[in-house]
Amino acid sequence: MVKTASILRDLVAIPSVSSLSNVPVVNYALKFLDRWKIERHPYTDPAGTAKLNVVARTRPGIAALALVCHTDTVPFDADWKEAVNPKIRAGKLYGRGSCDVKGFLACVLSAASRIDPERLARPLAVVLTADEEIGCVGAKLLAKKKALRARHTIIGEPTGLAPVRAGKGYALAEIVVRGKEAHSAFPARGRSAIADAARVILALERVSRKLAARRNRAFDPPYTTLNAGVIRGGSAKNIVPGECRITVEWRPVPGQDGRWAAELIGEELAALRKKDPGFQAELEVKRLDPAFAPSRGEALANLLERLSGRRAATVAFGTEAAHLGSPDAETVVFGPGDMTVAHRPGEFVPLGELEQCVTCLVAAIREFCA
Repeated sequence: MVKTASILRDLVAIPSVSSLSNVPVVNYALKFLDRWKIERHPYTDPAGTAKLNVVARTRPGIAALALVCHTDTVPFDADWKEAVNPKIRAGKLYGRGSCDVKGFLACVLSAASRIDPERLARPLAVVLTADEEIGCVGAKLLAKKKALRARHTIIGEPTGLAPVRAGKGYALAEIVVRGKEAHSAFPARGRSAIADAARVILALERVSRKLAARRNRAFDPPYTTLNAGVIRGGSAKNIVPGECRITVEWRPVPGQDGRWAAELIGEELAALRKKDPGFQAELEVKRLDPAFAPSRGEALANLLERLSGRRAATVAFGTEAAHLGSPDAETVVFGPGDMTVAHRPGEFVPLGELEQCVTCLVAAIREFCA
């Protein structure tokens, strides 16, 4: 058996930002699954980069348990030397992806090295996906192919080893506000798209209040959140801006149609146009991922609660659970680390949580597959 921390150091040392190929990470992982039946699902991303999803099984059939993990990471600051040169300090392993989510992958591979796949009575699956960080692209492709069928599924994400039974969805849109360019010395001859965009921002605040009025106390925050994260407009300081673009995202709670927020935004834009015929703004929804609703079964969540000592919870961030789970199966999001330290310099995972996670995974494998 290879120590989990050693596996994680190797994984972090392989750069796998979403813009790069994930094939080197997958090839490393497959060394631990050499006696498994491997299904490869390659594809090429829009930039022409080779990507690879893998479904590995101990034997054919519906998996009694599936362990799912994405293999890409978010970018990192070039000045952060530990990003792909991982270091261990004070019981923590630092590096990009150590928490999100190569820590869980290391645990999966460590657990796989501690079992004999040929002695399992029921199928166990390990699923490796690409491009989760840029829209769950790999998971969506596997779901479209119906490449995975499982009765119980663990989706790897940093949850502090609390089994997560539900999560918010994710939606992304762009609002394009159009004005009319003119020399800034003669503003009356044009129309400022940035000034109109300010009216849109105030409208989005009204939408946020409407969303917050419908609460789901299982979540924190207990409602669908909305955020205008990026505004780009204007071409020069002395030109009345002719266009302004606003990037908007929202995270719907389970049981709430993600299109509702888009409808509210559309109503606000229509009201602005009615009040001022010269106002021009259009909403384009680019992504609409569903929320992860609780499964009907609780056997897996209850087992992980007992093993980890953490109570089942919910999360406000999106995961692959909404795509790779199914209504007739139980899906839980679970893994070592804290998401609040991910996606930033200094990302780390506690070594103690790694070993505890491996213990939980081995026990789950024995419970559902042995």
